[in-house]
Amino acid sequence: MILLLVLGPLFSQQSNLIVLQNADIFAGKRLENGEDIRELTGNVRFKQGNTIVWCDKAMQFLNRNEVELIGSVKIIRDTVTLTAKKGRYYGNSRKADGEGNVKLKTPHVTLYADFGTYYLDEERAFFQRNVRVVDSSTIIYSEQLTYLEKERRSEALLNVRIVNLEDNVRMFGNHLVHSDSTRYSRMTEQPRLLQIDTSDDGAIDTLAVKSVVMESFDDSTKRMIVKDSVMIVRGELAARSGLVNFFRQDESIELYDKPIVWYRENQVTGDTIFLTLEENKLKTVSVKTRAFVLSQSDSLFPSRYNQLTGRSILMTFHDNKLQQSFVERNAISLYFLYDDSTGNGVNKTSGDAITMLFDDGKPNTIHVIKGIEGNYFPENLLKRDELQYNLDGFLLRNDRPGFRTIFPTRPKL
Repeated sequence: MILLLVLGPLFSQQSNLIVLQNADIFAGKRLENGEDIRELTGNVRFKQGNTIVWCDKAMQFLNRNEVELIGSVKIIRDTVTLTAKKGRYYGNSRKADGEGNVKLKTPHVTLYADFGTYYLDEERAFFQRNVRVVDSSTIIYSEQLTYLEKERRSEALLNVRIVNLEDNVRMFGNHLVHSDSTRYSRMTEQPRLLQIDTSDDGAIDTLAVKSVVMESFDDSTKRMIVKDSVMIVRGELAARSGLVNFFRQDESIELYDKPIVWYRENQVTGDTIFLTLEENKLKTVSVKTRAFVLSQSDSLFPSRYNQLTGRSILMTFHDNKLQQSFVERNAISLYFLYDDSTGNGVNKTSGDAITMLFDDGKPNTIHVIKGIEGNYFPENLLKRDELQYNLDGFLLRNDRPGFRTIFPTRPKL
């Protein structure tokens, strides 16, 4: 029994040793500090348990149970392979360092970097500088990244960029958590999004988004949740909101928490706003509760805005031009009149519902249903104080974002 107790730890220590299996040239020596080393050259191969290590040259530190590896480094443990120009293998802590063209290949992802450490027993990798991670649907770029093999989870820091290979979406930020098994991504610390599409006429159509938090679900829902201080720019469309849901597959956008949308000369506000697109072109804008739409009536009269308000408003578009606005419940319209670019008063109309038709984006015909009330105010009254005729809820915003608001400098694609 005593013999078994003594031999047990001894066998355990021996099984943890790095075993030399091959080398073309072998030399051993003892350093001044009393440490024994082996200098090995040519087709060097070591083994420790289920891990095999190859390189061109090596220096084995016997007392420390470590090996310095130089040239064509390759370390294999089961289905994971680490390669590099040089590195170091630590037998006691079961970890491997790589430097120069470091590559870690697992069954699900492949990691690249200038420097990398792989913890074999923990199945955890930490890579630094020019990091790149490739899985089935995405590529992640960063300066630092930790990959947890069992969870198939990456956490990236500093100058992070994740590219979705299927729909050409790029997310930027400084902190990313990504699961390649569930295809979920969460970007924080100045997150931004960029999607570049080409329209039918060959024009470049770019979507740019900025917020505090971005979450992407690249599953069957194909959706994104963008939170806090959201800004959106896409061609002549711009928006601000506190919370936005993107459904990429359905080409729809839901805006909550004090949303505001600008499209060409139109400004749209309400409690919630829903946008639908078709082939990257705006199709409908649906505004719920405290809906309000305003647009400048004429550039010669900069303080005059045509206005629509009501419980809900539905705007329809064709070829990116507003075709119709339909207002329901407590519907009110304010429409300025002109005669050969000369002001000719304003019409204020209310009813249960109002339909306004547009020609080339400009109001053309108004239909009012039930409870109709109308007032006309002549031009001489308007000149005294134009602003007093604005409808309740009128608020002209001057914080419309542009592409440079989101990307002050050209983003790296």
